[in-house]
Formats: sequence, C-alpha cells, structure tokens
Amino acid sequence: MIADRYTGVVLDVDGVLVRLQEPIDGAAETVAALRRRGLGLAFVTNNASRTPQQVAGLLTAAGITAEPGEVVTSSLAAAGLLEPRTRCRVIGMDGLRTALADRGCTETDDPVKADAVVVGLQVDMTWDDLRRATLALARGARFIGTNADPTYPAPEGPWPGNGATLAALTAASGRTPEIAGKPAAALFRVAARRLPPGRLLMVGDRPETDLVGAAALGWDTALVLTGVTGAGGAGAVTPRPTWVLASLTELLQPPPSAAAVASAGHPSHN
Repeated sequence: MIADRYTGVVLDVDGVLVRLQEPIDGAAETVAALRRRGLGLAFVTNNASRTPQQVAGLLTAAGITAEPGEVVTSSLAAAGLLEPRTRCRVIGMDGLRTALADRGCTETDDPVKADAVVVGLQVDMTWDDLRRATLALARGARFIGTNADPTYPAPEGPWPGNGATLAALTAASGRTPEIAGKPAAALFRVAARRLPPGRLLMVGDRPETDLVGAAALGWDTALVLTGVTGAGGAGAVTPRPTWVLASLTELLQPPPSAAAVASAGHPSHN
C-alpha cells in the first residue's frame, strides 16, 4: 500500500480528516490503520485559535483518535520562532496566547515595551488592537503572523481571516510579517521533529499551502479531493503532488500502475 513507503504521515485537519468538525468518510478508519502499521502521525492546522488539546479533543469527538502531542498548530510554530522571555504585543485567541505562554514569552499592551507583534485570528479584535500593534511595529518590534489565510471558512460564508489583519498592519506600518504556518517551513519543521526519522508524506487539500510547503522541504505529497480541490482541478495543481487521492482511504491501497495513472490524468509517484 502507499502508506508502507513512509515512516511518518503529516495530516492536514480541515478537508482531509474533518469538514466543519464532522468526520470525512473513512478518515477515522484510515488513521487507525496507519497507527496499527506503526507509522508516526502528526496532525497540522493553520488554525491558530485552538490549543493542541482542543484540536485533539475535536478530532477524538469525531472518532479520530489524536493526542495533543501529535497536534501542530500555526500558533505553536509562531511561538517557536521566538526566544523565551520575549515581550509580545498579541492579537489572537487562546491557542496563540497559550502557545506563547508555554514558550516563556510574556504579553504587553505597551507598544514601547513590545519586542514582537504576534498576530493570529481574533474575532473580537478592535481598532485599538491595531493601533497598539502599529505603534510597536513603528518602533521596530518583530512582526510575526501565525498564517496568512485571507479568509476563514464559516458556515454562513467566508469571514476575514488572519491574512486580512496582517494586510491592515502591513498597510499601516509598511512592514512585512514573518509567517509561521503553512506554507512556511516553521510549521513543517515542528511536525518533523515529532516523527520518526525517515521518509515523510504530507497529506493535504490545499496545494498553495499544504503541498508547496512540504515539497520545498523535499517531502512527498498527497493531494486529497475531499476538501477545497476537486477532481477537475487536480491535473493543473503545482507543484505536482506525488499522489492524487480521492480520499484518505486510498493511502491503504496499492500504488496505481503507470497505465492507470496516465489514463486518469493524475500525477504518479516519482
């Protein structure tokens, strides 16, 4: 089976395992089978609002067994870019604030004292939050964003995402943020440190984040068609994924033959 080629699998959460917190068909069974085969697993998400404990709880509630230590969020990746005792002006929710506190960073509302401005999604953000962050950036504070996703998928439609907040601060300060989440390397490196050494596979549904970031580190990639990318768009995806899977369950199937791949118009394994 495809999974047998790897020592560890990194799984994006939304669009691969769950959709609006509901399990995608076959995801729970596939994760359980990967565990039985002894593969290391990491669950990754650009969502900065939840702690690893909360993400693991949501997955477990959906029938997908996950431990907090297997979860890597963009908040964890952002905190890992900072030294302990860094004073931070924070825009963000519990997931980011907890990650920074666990790293040994402290929060400050004083723009003069801030060593860094760290920005994650905060749904109750105010103009004063932007004002204080802009003043800190004008004084030379480091500028870090958990992710640059322009929108957040809500049941009623797209909400402004963290990328929209970063764009406002960039416009006000003239500064460009460092990004910690996908496709930046920071999140992938945190995930890799939690997996056994060897060959790693990234499984995701967003080519521009999941595939780009993993491919830049030399990982194999699998594009699943249960999320934002459908079968009609898979052939035009760049970078070309190692595998195109109708769903996560195909990790448990034999690799397709070259003839089958060619007839389907999908990328094959290199």
